[in-house]
Amino acid sequence: MNKKIWLAATALFLSVTGSAEARDLVTAEVQPPDHAIVKAEEFLGSRLSELSRGSLTIQLHHSGQLGSESQVWEKVRTGKLDIARVNAAVLGSEVPAARVLSLPYLFRSRDHLWHTLSGDFGTRLANEVDRAGAIVLTYYDSGTRSFYTTHKPIRTHSDFAGLRIRVQDSPVYRDLITMLGGKPVSVPFDKVEEALKNGTIDGAENNLPSYVSSGHYKYARYYTVDEHSTVPEVLLISKKTWNTLSADQKKQLQAAAKDSSALMKKLWAESEARSREKARKEGVTIIEKGQISLAGIESFAVKIYNKYATDQQDFAAVMNIVNSR
Repeated sequence: MNKKIWLAATALFLSVTGSAEARDLVTAEVQPPDHAIVKAEEFLGSRLSELSRGSLTIQLHHSGQLGSESQVWEKVRTGKLDIARVNAAVLGSEVPAARVLSLPYLFRSRDHLWHTLSGDFGTRLANEVDRAGAIVLTYYDSGTRSFYTTHKPIRTHSDFAGLRIRVQDSPVYRDLITMLGGKPVSVPFDKVEEALKNGTIDGAENNLPSYVSSGHYKYARYYTVDEHSTVPEVLLISKKTWNTLSADQKKQLQAAAKDSSALMKKLWAESEARSREKARKEGVTIIEKGQISLAGIESFAVKIYNKYATDQQDFAAVMNIVNSR
């Protein structure tokens, strides 16, 4: 081939594809391949490849192949991994704003959460993540956590009296259960079903899809939709990786991430609906939020805020969130 023709053909190819070869962005995920989050991340990869004309691709490692959420967060912020999805609670040690999100009964609804993250608090969170070494690409829905029990439903704070409740390994939730009159119990997640079955615990808490998929509904027949915890998932890219991308590539990645978030919300809503339907068919009693007296419970949450939001900025953020519409 004539050298001039070859050079012209090469230039045309690069103008279409954006680069001579695709760049893989290694992405870590702890969830299994059938999870809604993984489906959203697979869509992220195809959408990014489309928008970047093949110059950027996602190399997804699911099922915890690259480590736990805490481990991959550390890798991302230190520049040893490109992208990871973690629950916002995992960021708490380096990102003070993330600790605020973990407080109970903070959000009235998912819409309230998304509104908060799109405002001043979301800007603060993104800035703190930036200082820790990463960039927030988008948020994914992880539902809301509610209580479920074996022998009686929870409708008021007095119903917690004496109940042994398995909670996340968090001082905030251990204190909450204690204040409500219950007994917080630490049990590994993979042991909770057996603990419910043999009566070691009287209840636990999680989102509806996890409650059903884990089989906990077989022994804990009352699910109380109090939605005490609404903590989002965060899709992060290492700042070190981010700084190597062109301006166009950054826009393409942000657009693909936004689209994947919209898909994730849809998939999660469908998963919740299927789980609710299955639970009802299996005879589970679901106590809806309108059937619960939260007034007494929320007063205990305020005590938690006073104890854990000791920084003036954090307490002001909590009050702003609680009072926002």
